[in-house]
Amino acid sequence: MSFFKGYLGLLVTGPAAVAMETAGGGYARQSIAFTSLGDGRRTLSVSQSCSFGYATTDWGSVTALALYADNTATSEPLVAWSVSPRTISVGQTYSVASEYLSLLIQREGFFSANDQIGTTESGTALIARQPVSISAGVMTPAMAGSTSTSGSDGGSLTLSQLNQVLSQLMQGLPTSDPGDGTSLWLNANLLSLSVKS
Repeated sequence: MSFFKGYLGLLVTGPAAVAMETAGGGYARQSIAFTSLGDGRRTLSVSQSCSFGYATTDWGSVTALALYADNTATSEPLVAWSVSPRTISVGQTYSVASEYLSLLIQREGFFSANDQIGTTESGTALIARQPVSISAGVMTPAMAGSTSTSGSDGGSLTLSQLNQVLSQLMQGLPTSDPGDGTSLWLNANLLSLSVKS
C-alpha cells in the first residue's frame, strides 16, 4: 500500500515551514511514491533516489523538500522538511540523498498546518504545510476535493475521513457511564449520552 503518491519539489531560501518552491529554468517537480513498511509508521520512497534536471537558470539555495498532491502550478505543499542548504546554479542538478526519503510517521489523524507529523531517517522534522490526514497508512490533503487551503470556504470530509474521525472518537470514549449528564460514552459499542446521577 502506498503512503503517498504525488510529487516531490524543492523549496528555497527559508525554513521548511515557510520556504517557497523554486521557479528556476529547467526545474520541474518529480513524481514520487512512498510505501509503508510492515509497522505502518515507517515509509520509504519506492525509488531510493530522486534527481532534478539541469538548471538553465539559477534555482537559489535549496533548503527544504516538499510533497505535493499534484503537479499544478497553484498547488501548495502538503508536507515539507529541511535539508542541508545547497545553492543550485546554471548547469547543476540536485539529487536527494536517500536519508531524506525515509520517513517515520508519528501517528494517524488530522494535522493542521505547522504540525509535526514525523521525521526523516536523519531526525529532521516533517512539517504539515496545510491540513493533512493520515488514515490507514495513507496521507491525503485534509480538505476533500482540494489540494490547497487558500481561498477555501471551509472544509468538508469525505466518507472515509468521517469514518476515521468517528473511529478515533469511539476509541477515546469511556466504556462506563461517567454520570455527569453531558458526556458521551460507549454502551455496548453504541454511542450514548451520560445520565446524571
